[in-house]
Amino acid sequence: MRFGLVCEGATDFITVASFLSKALSDMGVAADFIDLQPGLDKTSEINCGWSNALLWLKNNNLKQRQVSILGRGLFSGRLASKKCDAIIILLDSDCAADEGFLNFCRKHAREVPEGLTYIDTVKRAIENFSELSLEGAKAENHVICAAAHNSESWCVGVLSDDPENVEEIPIEETNALLLAALSALPDAALVDERRRLKDRALRHVFCQTNLGKTDRLISRSGSFNQLLVDACEVAVG
Repeated sequence: MRFGLVCEGATDFITVASFLSKALSDMGVAADFIDLQPGLDKTSEINCGWSNALLWLKNNNLKQRQVSILGRGLFSGRLASKKCDAIIILLDSDCAADEGFLNFCRKHAREVPEGLTYIDTVKRAIENFSELSLEGAKAENHVICAAAHNSESWCVGVLSDDPENVEEIPIEETNALLLAALSALPDAALVDERRRLKDRALRHVFCQTNLGKTDRLISRSGSFNQLLVDACEVAVG
């Protein structure tokens, strides 16, 4: 199963590709991940962030994604040429805390109602930009997900077998816990402390080192567990 991933940055991709592939494998689903947005071969961070992820959806509308990425339609070509079997759209829920988020949605797509939780705000934004609904996304081989806080919280989910819901840990504490774990890695000293949370190499090593603890993440994060359930449903069709 080939999943194309639309997300905010490289460390988000690494986190999802690592832990979700392991969780799916444990359920009997072999999965590969393709970086649709942002592309990991780009050295610049200019194409990262929630705004670029949403604009990618707008610029690659549902019909275009169905034909050019999912290989559907009369002119999609041979089945073997398709890039992905399904697309996962993931944004961090903390982007809804950005003062410009609602204005951006209003300007470039449709207005998102005020008063929603951060998670529901982000999901509604994804719906608007992707031309999908939460109920109908899976029928179009798409999965919509808003990570509670951010993908860093998913990393923290593997650090302890404490039953505490990792999504209830304040985001500042979440980031501090992950930074401490990353700083304990052998090559951490080669990376400036201010860059460690978003360093690709450190995140990759961290995820690979903790793959065996993915069950902890599933039990401690409702948003990751929902992503797993939805991705598995799309995979088994």
